[in-house]
Amino acid sequence: MRIIDALADLLLGAQCPGCDEARWGFCPSCWDALDQPPSLAPRLDGLPIVAANDYRPILSSGIPRYKDDGALHLERALAIRLAVAVAALGPPGDAILVPVPSRPAAVRSRGFDHGARLAGRAARLLGLGSRRVLRRTRRGADQQGLGAGARAANTLGTMRAGHVPGPVVIVDDIVTTGASLAEANRALLAAGCRVLGAAVIADADGNWPVVRPPVGARR
Repeated sequence: MRIIDALADLLLGAQCPGCDEARWGFCPSCWDALDQPPSLAPRLDGLPIVAANDYRPILSSGIPRYKDDGALHLERALAIRLAVAVAALGPPGDAILVPVPSRPAAVRSRGFDHGARLAGRAARLLGLGSRRVLRRTRRGADQQGLGAGARAANTLGTMRAGHVPGPVVIVDDIVTTGASLAEANRALLAAGCRVLGAAVIADADGNWPVVRPPVGARR
């Protein structure tokens, strides 16, 4: 495998996103660093939020490489970590994963909907369903560089949801202030959905209490 990894780096520029070692995906050391219990955030307007990992240092490179640079070979590893966060909420077998929708301009620029792809793959790992029932109703500005209050104001009223008869889990790649998750929760509740909580791959702030998942996803 090390020969394959070296050839991939030579021919395709493949590197571990955590340490830049020649590797097709995360190297064993970085993967071991990610393989840890998820953490639970303080409830946001009654919404429990679970993060599989801290955003830094490994995922601050890994997630952007996947969604912005088209490193689709990282999708399975990221979906596994998302599945770990979902599992920590203890969803029943009829739960549906609902991804937070990206801005349409971002989807067009990337050429794919990363949130929907990760939600679908994590759902399959857990034997659950996934549905894109959230949509953007107005654009909203780019969130980068905005503080908590500005993010909340920027996202308020930007989403609408269809009804899902069973329980749902909101999923996203990163949580920063929680503004997008709060808006997704608002829209789903307005549509009469029963929201169990939210699960993300990475927390940009960290320092949440560690939780042990009742079930897990295998590598």
